Amino acid sequence: MFSDPNLIAKLAANPRTQKHLADPSFVQKLQLYQQNPSLAQNAFQDPRMIDVLGALMGIDMHGFARPEGSDEMPPEFKPNPASPPSTSTPPKPEAKPEPAPATEDIGMEQVDDEEAKAKKEAEEAKKAGSEAYKKKDFDEAIKRFEHAWDAWPKDITFLTNLGAAHFEKGDYDKAIEACEKAVEEGRSIRADFKLIAKAYGRAGSAYHKKGDLRNAVANYEKSLTEHRTPDILNKLREVEKLKTEDDKKAYIDPEQSAVAREEGNNQFKAGDFAAAVRSYTESIKRDPSDARGYNNRAAAYMKLVALPEGLKDANEAIKVDPNFGVHSQGDHLTWNAGVRKGFGCATRSDRTRYGSSAYQGNRTAGVEGSASLVYSTQ
Repeated sequence: MFSDPNLIAKLAANPRTQKHLADPSFVQKLQLYQQNPSLAQNAFQDPRMIDVLGALMGIDMHGFARPEGSDEMPPEFKPNPASPPSTSTPPKPEAKPEPAPATEDIGMEQVDDEEAKAKKEAEEAKKAGSEAYKKKDFDEAIKRFEHAWDAWPKDITFLTNLGAAHFEKGDYDKAIEACEKAVEEGRSIRADFKLIAKAYGRAGSAYHKKGDLRNAVANYEKSLTEHRTPDILNKLREVEKLKTEDDKKAYIDPEQSAVAREEGNNQFKAGDFAAAVRSYTESIKRDPSDARGYNNRAAAYMKLVALPEGLKDANEAIKVDPNFGVHSQGDHLTWNAGVRKGFGCATRSDRTRYGSSAYQGNRTAGVEGSASLVYSTQ
């Protein structure tokens, strides 16, 4: 900083340091520092050097020591004489417009009165409809519930009650229509989820009565999604059970059962017992009243050493047809399911339940249509 060749000229141009150059010893000291800057570390013992430092750095070093709120300005600052001193006066608050006088909302009061009147009319119609429903006058109940909804369409209980009246009358299609409308309108007016659940539940009951079990299950499930109740849960389980039974009945086809059983026989003879089990299972599904499917699958299970499964099928074959596979051949009897039942218990401690003859015969591992086991008469 002190090595600047224009040091003296810069200080002479600054009003604050110009006066210090009138002292020859001060100028000589500056020239000494200019020639040997390392000596400048002791220069600030002279307070005039603060002004020199400020002039060289372009800042007012005395500003750091100026008291807070002081209006003292640096010497080089020249105020503009044309500009008068500013006087800080707070701005006048803007006058707020006076609020307009409140006017009575006559139209809104009129709407509220009409709303209350319509609601009261709807509630009276609903009450009359409930009385007619209890008396089993469903036509009158339907008329009243429809009037209630038309008068004040903001309560979907009018529609669910309408659906109940149609249901009791036996008009299940209209019951479903009313309940579906209740769900749709209920969504738009943000009705209680419990009311939505009730509408779904009644629609499910109507589908159940129609024999449409698939849609009955769907509506019961939707009802439980909205609100879970034991009543709807029990209805769902009942319908699901009926639907499973109906699906099984619809699948029954004795001709296809015979085809699957014959395929299983071929697989059994080829030694593919696992595939034979699958074919016999298909045969049973196609005709569960034919004991041959259970009997042959029991034989395949025994080949796979799945004795508990074989025993179960042997029991089922006997249950379906107690005399299945027993016929006389001279002094011998040929057994199918009964003997396989005994072999299925071969590893059990209760094998004597089925007689010692089950373990004494000559066994030729066959399926229905061939001699399975031969026993001497006892």
